[in-house]
Amino acid sequence: MPELNRRHLRRAPAVAAALVLLAVPGAAAVGRDTAPEAPPLALADPQEVPGLELVERTAEHGGVRTSHTYPVVEGAPGFGTEVRTAMAEAHTAFLRERDGEEPAELVQRSEPLAASGEVLGVRIAREASAGDGGPRTEGESLWFDGASGAVLPWTGLLRGPDAVEALDAEVARVLRERGGLEPGELPEGLESDGSADPLEEGPQGGAGDAPEVRPGDAWNLSTELDGSPLGDLAFDTAGGLVVTVAGQRVAVPAGAAGGLLSEFGERARAAALSRAPLDLGEADGPARADLDCDRVPCVALTFDDGPSEHTGRLLDMLEGYSARATFYMLGSLVGESPELAARITEEGHEVGGHSWRHDDLTGMSASAVADDTVRTAEAIEEASGQWPHTMRPPYGSFNATTERSVGAPIVIWDVDTLDWKVRDAEKVADTAVEQTRPGSIVLMHDIHGSTVDAVPDILSRLHDEGYHFVTVSQLFSDLDMKKGGIYKRRE
Repeated sequence: MPELNRRHLRRAPAVAAALVLLAVPGAAAVGRDTAPEAPPLALADPQEVPGLELVERTAEHGGVRTSHTYPVVEGAPGFGTEVRTAMAEAHTAFLRERDGEEPAELVQRSEPLAASGEVLGVRIAREASAGDGGPRTEGESLWFDGASGAVLPWTGLLRGPDAVEALDAEVARVLRERGGLEPGELPEGLESDGSADPLEEGPQGGAGDAPEVRPGDAWNLSTELDGSPLGDLAFDTAGGLVVTVAGQRVAVPAGAAGGLLSEFGERARAAALSRAPLDLGEADGPARADLDCDRVPCVALTFDDGPSEHTGRLLDMLEGYSARATFYMLGSLVGESPELAARITEEGHEVGGHSWRHDDLTGMSASAVADDTVRTAEAIEEASGQWPHTMRPPYGSFNATTERSVGAPIVIWDVDTLDWKVRDAEKVADTAVEQTRPGSIVLMHDIHGSTVDAVPDILSRLHDEGYHFVTVSQLFSDLDMKKGGIYKRRE
């Protein structure tokens, strides 16, 4: 059984069976009162959140299926990036740690916990299964504070280490009393022996009475507690704190929870209970959720000289892995196949310029290079609806004049499959896979049928190694790509 990621689900075998005793109808919260009427988890309806889109990505081959749904939110691009990257980390770990050839599946979902005012919260719910074993579940919550623009982990809800320790003790106590677990049977990551006194009920208080916690301190504490089962932290509809452990919920009633919450935690609780709309202010640019390619292995597959008769088949292959690629197209060709150019951008891929007729730009004057580049870009935009943000000079040939005149970042490659020369699908695939490293840009040509024949093998093998297929712009999404700058890979 592969783990969901390196941090979670390393539990004693007795825990899974014992926790069944904690189950209540409707997955209600478990606390000192275990009646079925216990409040359910507070959730927002994503269809009622303005500016929120849930994007689904799925890949399935060889008996392995992975899927994830991440949020793209206007006004909170960093939040979408954090959620998507956290999912990508679990995805990569799941594939790399898969043991054996049995069927396996990893499903990751985004469940909005709060979407009101300046606060947004999402629970990442994960379920993994392999072979004949039953599914294993975990979750974590991530938060966005629109007032500061900060993305926060679960620890941002709490006042600090003392509050974490108190919550840890309460969860351990409930598991012992309601589930009959001994200290050695508690989920890994709980530090308490469960013998602490119950948390005291008290007034709920408010954000003004709670201390502020700096985002950096919250992230440092989250890193220090990496693997803690407390990370699946949310609120119930009565304002209590809820920790989901092994698929069961342990609740801290609202009065006791108030003594644990930070200033942001109080605002997050209010947002979770509110029906007021989400308001993150004016969005700076289009809604997006990038991958952090410093944290997960990314590769940019690029295809030159098209579009061609083989491009449609290639697009079908890429879609099977929810893979995104970059197409460096000739201006003289895009007008012949505008429907292919449009399909490329409609399906989330990127287009780039590759000159008008594949001439060596180093033999041109500055004005000729500029004219060729603009003419090509205009043709690509007319056909695809997207202005090419990067360009690739034919033959990878450039000089100082090229750099000054193209008016766009120049993208070369660090993996050359030599597909134009070998015309052998197996050799092309082997070269692409064996030479790819995290951050690589792979050169191929979609005008060759043998190259397109190699793509399923490339996708399958790199996917099994935990790679994520991104466009060139996505590979460098956190960097300011300079006009005339040379980019061969993400270092």
